[in-house]
Amino acid sequence: MTEIVRGAEWVLVKERGPGVPEGIYGAECMSCEARSPLFDDDELPVAVWSLQHTAEFPEHTLFLARTERHWRVVPRPHDPAPAQRPDTGGVLGPAFVGLMCLLTALSGLLPALTN
Repeated sequence: MTEIVRGAEWVLVKERGPGVPEGIYGAECMSCEARSPLFDDDELPVAVWSLQHTAEFPEHTLFLARTERHWRVVPRPHDPAPAQRPDTGGVLGPAFVGLMCLLTALSGLLPALTN
């Protein structure tokens, strides 16, 4: 469930499931009332329709492309209390200090610092 907007009691989500297209594509000529058929999950037929329409009417070159998606509003799930993350010491944690010691030793600076 992909959340789009979360409200106090409701959540707007993308509708998923069998038979639900990811997108529905269509186009409308801005010079006349012509509209392409709608196609599920494939915008190529809409592009072909637009090209064919312009071939028939050369002055019709501007189209409004549309993409439609299904959304659903569902009750907001009640989240349990967020889990506490263990304190790792932040940026200067043990892994960072160990890495810096290793890099210092590899760079040859450690012997110079101990003399």
